[in-house]
Amino acid sequence: MKSLFEVINDRLLGEVGRTLVTFLLDNKMLFLILFAFYGCLLLYSKTIYMYYVPKKIKEFITKNKLLTTKQLHEGWKKERKTIPLFILVPTRNEMWVRPLKYSDGNYEMLFFNKKNSYTSESKMIDSIYENLKGDFPIG
Repeated sequence: MKSLFEVINDRLLGEVGRTLVTFLLDNKMLFLILFAFYGCLLLYSKTIYMYYVPKKIKEFITKNKLLTTKQLHEGWKKERKTIPLFILVPTRNEMWVRPLKYSDGNYEMLFFNKKNSYTSESKMIDSIYENLKGDFPIG
């Protein structure tokens, strides 16, 4: 005689669900590797977003110090298109990644990351521009 839990599972999952659960249980190592790869990919993109992108923007601003912020935004969009495809940034809500060259520049980070990260590349440019203002005469 089946327990109540087994009966409920049989009725809720059906044949397709039982087949899927069996497949997952039989291939645990494959899914472990896939989820580890997914986690590493997200971590890599987050690191790029937090450290590499601000560094590149800072280099761009110091190279073009006579431009206004509006011109810097437009110039950064063009500069971003030249960055290689393997430079990845998180997508909206940090669920997946996309190449920086195809990113729209707007990021909605998860609630616990909002305080220590920028919401968009334009705010990042404005903030870095303000921080660099005292270092050299800006146009």
